[in-house]
Amino acid sequence: MIKIDKLIDSISSFLRERFDSMKGDLVEKISSIISKLISFFILFLILMFVIGFTSIALGNYINSILNSTYLGHGIISLFYLIIFIALYRLSKSGTLKKIIEKEMRKGLKN
Repeated sequence: MIKIDKLIDSISSFLRERFDSMKGDLVEKISSIISKLISFFILFLILMFVIGFTSIALGNYINSILNSTYLGHGIISLFYLIIFIALYRLSKSGTLKKIIEKEMRKGLKN
């Protein structure tokens, strides 16, 4: 009976240590993923401001070249529409999904 109790104690302590180790690894991976997501969100937000202000500035510049009050902004809008259509077609074909999944797998491995 004593040997069985010692065996049960050693198994339970081994499982407890293993669980604690796995819990620490999991917390570390989750915190790493969350910090990457927050960093990505901040960088993405700043990039959106840069793109927005650059688009306005470029639209105004094209307006001054073409002596128009709206044509420059229309050209910039057309450019974004073309990008949207290209991304939409990639999305419909499944290529965009594959690219995003590949990049996410790469990011999660690091």
